[in-house]
Amino acid sequence: MSDLKRPSQAELDRMSSAEKDALILSLFDVLDRHEQRLKELEGKVDKNSRNSSKPPSSDGLKKGPAQPRRPGEKPVGGVLGHAGATREMVDHPDRIEELRPHGRCTCGASLDGLAARLGERRRQIEIPQPKAIVTEFRRLWVACPACGLEHGGEFPADVTPHVSFGPRLKAYAVGLVQGHFVALERTCEIIADQYGVQPSDGAVQNWIVKAGQLLATDYAASRQSILKAEVAHFDESGMRVNGKLHWLHVAASSASVYYTVHAKRGQEAMDAAGLLPEFRGHAVHDHWKSYWAYTQCSHSLCNAHHLRELRYCEELTGHFWPIALRHLLIEGKEAVAEARAAGKTALEPAQVETLLARYDEQVENGLAACPIRPPEPGRKGRVKQHEATNLLLRLRDYKDHVWQFLTDWRVPFDNNLAERAVRPAKVKLKVIGGFRAVGGSETFCILRSVWETNKLNAINPFETLRLVFEGR
Repeated sequence: MSDLKRPSQAELDRMSSAEKDALILSLFDVLDRHEQRLKELEGKVDKNSRNSSKPPSSDGLKKGPAQPRRPGEKPVGGVLGHAGATREMVDHPDRIEELRPHGRCTCGASLDGLAARLGERRRQIEIPQPKAIVTEFRRLWVACPACGLEHGGEFPADVTPHVSFGPRLKAYAVGLVQGHFVALERTCEIIADQYGVQPSDGAVQNWIVKAGQLLATDYAASRQSILKAEVAHFDESGMRVNGKLHWLHVAASSASVYYTVHAKRGQEAMDAAGLLPEFRGHAVHDHWKSYWAYTQCSHSLCNAHHLRELRYCEELTGHFWPIALRHLLIEGKEAVAEARAAGKTALEPAQVETLLARYDEQVENGLAACPIRPPEPGRKGRVKQHEATNLLLRLRDYKDHVWQFLTDWRVPFDNNLAERAVRPAKVKLKVIGGFRAVGGSETFCILRSVWETNKLNAINPFETLRLVFEGR
């Protein structure tokens, strides 16, 4: 908005010729600023999941078709190094059914009872029919033959008075709700449909709370595992708790995942989580400013974010430099992958220098096309820069953090490990809308941390839940 005040006719009549000239020049300056702003708005490109950090679900009905692949861009078939899932024959099947021919041959001879040779074998994998098993525990008493004192058998820890549900059923229910995000009511219906017994919503909720309490030690172990990791990934995302905006914070390493929830997004929440203040390894994250407050660890920026932002700048400006920078980052990623596959431990220094020199050149080209706007005379505060200029300044000033993956192969190209850990929580929120209380969100963090950590270590999380409900 303009700071100029519209003069009255009387004020205009009292102005000198020089004052009127100054007023006219001021009006032209205001007009220039408004024209510049209008150009920016007219050239604005809508942000979506392809050119920003917005989730794909936000694209709505505007989501366009997948980009067609160019011939030879990606190889046909599975990803190199990906473990297949072919169904193999097992040595000892659970059941064998022999298929003998019956009846008579075309010549009239009987085929029954003849010696047979093995022909083709086929296997079919089936699941057993769901059936609830009711176990009655009977406490028996014996009298000491010497003094007559009676001694009774001990009930298992998970067997409560009268009729209770067993640990496997509890684990199944908790796993459906917290592991696979099935709603409470639907979880109870699924168990009823499959096994003929239906726990109440309240019972399942109590099992969830109990599981969170029993797994507190495992939850703390995940935190310690990340603190000891060489590289850890960090991210945060909004969630609703008690009708208010809270933030889910996630930390992930190759072996552990750790969730926390807090009313704040920034440093206060990160301090409360107790990870970044103590972490001494290499932190991978986006450019959220609060991460930079922790100077005792090294930092690396997520290049998946940069690729999306560069695509947005390409659509916004139509310039070549965003395309060139995207290709350079991908070229660096592929160079590291090829060197790893060849058994190397580092790239050649000349190759690194060439990539970084080309990067510097394209960043300068970008700043020449989208120059830094200087401060305006008489105006206070920071000058609003073009979105492309802001990205270019970040790529220039944080160059070492952008390209860390090129020289330190422990550091990944992106922050996908943490971003993938955030996505399940967003699915949970779609199912329930939000948590009614902080306690529910904290229990979710505990159970989800253990669930994801189990998955990373090839442990069946349902078995973990069963063991804790058994008191083991």
